[in-house]
Amino acid sequence: MRVISALKLKFKYKKPFNWLKELIRMLVVVYTFMVISVTLFPLVLLGDNTYGINSFKSLNYIPLTSIFSDIEQIGTAYDGDTLFMLKLIVKNVGGNILLLMPLGFFAPMLLDMYKRLKNTLLLGLLASLSIECLQFVELLLGIGMGRVVDIDDVICNVLGTVLGFLIYKMIFAILSKAMTPSQQSSELMNN
Repeated sequence: MRVISALKLKFKYKKPFNWLKELIRMLVVVYTFMVISVTLFPLVLLGDNTYGINSFKSLNYIPLTSIFSDIEQIGTAYDGDTLFMLKLIVKNVGGNILLLMPLGFFAPMLLDMYKRLKNTLLLGLLASLSIECLQFVELLLGIGMGRVVDIDDVICNVLGTVLGFLIYKMIFAILSKAMTPSQQSSELMNN
């Protein structure tokens, strides 16, 4: 659908069309839907609503508490299954870092204001806080059973955003060195 609209615009207004930028926009849309599906779904619409009453038990606002708690439980939790606990920690921390890494990578490609680390970091913080707030609302409504609202998730998400931004900067620097000066100016004009 987006490709057809882009083609119409290209021929109607005869403006230069940047296929790479359009591809990145489509990837961002797909990525956004994936983040929403991972962080906010499935919703549990049937069942008792006792979870909504106890929502504050699923709230961690003290930084790094849940990560250190998980580390302390290695060898004792899950019948002493150390490997399982290590996998759980890596999945939780790594997953939260990876979740917003594409945001830090794609944002500077689409909008110039995100070519500065500070702005991209703030975008990652806002996105992560929004996710956690929506998860808390789900808990209050009793439709987000099993979810935990955790400041550690925010920390890991923001770290992922920064890492994505740094990867973007490294790739951009490598590509800039590989381009001739005329290619660089042409590329800058199309951004």
